[in-house]
Amino acid sequence: MKKLSCEEKQDFRHDPGNNRGTTALKNFIFLLIIFLLTENISPQIPINGFCRFNDFKVDTGYTKLLMVNFNDDAYSDLLLYNPQKKESALVYGAVQGEFKEIKKISLPFEMNYVQPLNYKSPDRFVFTNRKKRKAGLYELNANGYPVLTRSTDFDSYPEFINTADVDADGKNEILVSGGAFNGISLLYQEDKKLVEKSVISGETFSQAVFIDINNDGYADIAGYDLVSSSFSFFYNNSLGEFRKARSIPFTGKPSSIKTFDINLDSYEDLIFSSGNGINIWYGDFRSSYENTKRLGTNYKPDKYIYGDFNKDGLMDIAYLNVEHSLVSLLFAKNEFDYYPEIIYLMQQGLRDIIPYYSRFIDGIAVLSYEGSIYTITHISSFTADVNISIGAKPNALSFFDNENNGITDFCFIDEYDKKIKFIIRDITGIPSLYFSQQLFENHEKIIAENIKAGEINYFCFSYNKKIIEVVETDFDNKKINKTVLYSPGAILDIKVRRENDEEYKIFILYKNDDSLNIGVFDYNNLKFNFSSDRLVNNINIFDASLGISHSLSASYWAEKEEGIFLYNNEPFKINENHKAGFSLLKEEVDKIISFTGDLLNMEKNITISFINKDVSGFAVVSNDTLISVINKNGKPGEFRITSKNNLFFGETRFNGLKKLCAYLPEQNIITRLEFIRHGKDISFSRLADNSDISSYFIKNMTSQNYHVVYTDPKKNCITVKRLKG
Repeated sequence: MKKLSCEEKQDFRHDPGNNRGTTALKNFIFLLIIFLLTENISPQIPINGFCRFNDFKVDTGYTKLLMVNFNDDAYSDLLLYNPQKKESALVYGAVQGEFKEIKKISLPFEMNYVQPLNYKSPDRFVFTNRKKRKAGLYELNANGYPVLTRSTDFDSYPEFINTADVDADGKNEILVSGGAFNGISLLYQEDKKLVEKSVISGETFSQAVFIDINNDGYADIAGYDLVSSSFSFFYNNSLGEFRKARSIPFTGKPSSIKTFDINLDSYEDLIFSSGNGINIWYGDFRSSYENTKRLGTNYKPDKYIYGDFNKDGLMDIAYLNVEHSLVSLLFAKNEFDYYPEIIYLMQQGLRDIIPYYSRFIDGIAVLSYEGSIYTITHISSFTADVNISIGAKPNALSFFDNENNGITDFCFIDEYDKKIKFIIRDITGIPSLYFSQQLFENHEKIIAENIKAGEINYFCFSYNKKIIEVVETDFDNKKINKTVLYSPGAILDIKVRRENDEEYKIFILYKNDDSLNIGVFDYNNLKFNFSSDRLVNNINIFDASLGISHSLSASYWAEKEEGIFLYNNEPFKINENHKAGFSLLKEEVDKIISFTGDLLNMEKNITISFINKDVSGFAVVSNDTLISVINKNGKPGEFRITSKNNLFFGETRFNGLKKLCAYLPEQNIITRLEFIRHGKDISFSRLADNSDISSYFIKNMTSQNYHVVYTDPKKNCITVKRLKG
């Protein structure tokens, strides 16, 4: 068991690279450290590449979605409609699960509920119309226009329909039910009309479905009786004649009743939702439905589907919740058990979800009332640009190499549920395994470090806040430790340095009231020690940054009556008389963003400060011997960096040196900064265009190319895009 400590560390070394001296420090503020030990990490969930995200724009107002194939080509099309309107639309399927165009069509009648007459021929579908108390059969012609081929009227209000061949004549019959419908009826196709035959009348069933109860190959019927609050079962005598056989009480108000052999044992199961959960009644040779399971869900399943989404031979479940406008997946662990659910998608106005199959493509399709179709399918590679959806609101993003095999894995913090989520890629580079861990707060930054073989630490924090959450993972042994550290003041910068397999240090710059302080969390002997010292007092700090390249240094901008002054200190010595190296007038500055690192790759700390004023900006490059002012009267916006999260320092090409990269939000581009003439000037190399970014990193996601990987706040997805240069 790891121990806690808030002890003052008396041997704070300020120049760790050269051992130039030590200074005793005072611990100004009692620091609270909360340590949590979790024995087991969340289950590893095999997603097996199921996370490719696409979106296609359509008109607003559609609420229902149906997969069709009116032109009988290799690609599935989609029918969109709104039960309250006669308007509909066809969306043409194309290669790789894309869609190429949309065609508006008009209908003779509104469609409240729609289902294909036969899934093997998805160009014919049946519908109900409550207002006109009608059911009918549409057929899409070669041009995609619906032709009403048969219809019938009722003396009550039909709602749900289901289809099956009840008498083995090769033609599907139509089962009609609903909460305002008289009993249960069958519709037969005779000549050019639909002929009704009542199964039971004078009773009210919220919904009825076909199900082969006794596994004799003939469709029986199960329906929920609203009066008796029970499921009633009707046996088929193989001639399409039904008799009521038994009832099973259930008081949970079931909805979305379906039948499917979900555990693949050759017996059809009864599946339905109720409240915050999905119920499965497993069929057996006795038709007893004694073996049941309830899958509790975090949200109400307004609509759900099933399919083998991760291609492991087991049937998974995906459901849509309208209130929170999200899609969540439950992957099957075995025939009867499921992993904890994963929120896969959150977009505005989600209304419908269906299984989606096209040529070489399978997954799910989701319709938004706001005018979008979203699909989630399988990733085959990262050779082309790709979007990933496996979270509600991904924000902070980082990378690591779990197996130390050269394959880049990644993690992100989902702002919606405050979890850090890890995606492990397999040997082919496909996202394979999913882990997650609850955090106390949302954070805007993750620093991932391989501390020792098999273990990776993730340091989660936000600038100008006080909390640091350290998540230590050992995925091979399925273990995780989490430590929560509190800074005595608002964090301005953090750097992490590994000492050896058992030790590391977290250096922080923080401000507390009108003072700037430096502190270190020293992890050693399974415990944290904290030491700190005040650098400067009674002063207004604009920004500060910390360098640990070769030596420890601090750079900060401070306001005095006559202006705003830059201070650089390397090597850093406590109680040194700090001298300003550069100054600005107050009217020149709205905000300052600083970064310190080995920017010139000379094993020396260099600070670049981005000075923002209105829509313009310029840069100051500095250390203890260098001051360069760049672009002060140059192109507006070129140096306008408004957040430290806009900066990335790392490799951008194979066998390349580390470079500083910047995201320019007003131009929606990522650019690499090339320092010229030993930091006296800067040129830019554009790496990625047209990107809405909240967090990003640059790494090779394939063996051939480097990519920018970023979270897109507009699409709520993660995008992997090949670098331009």
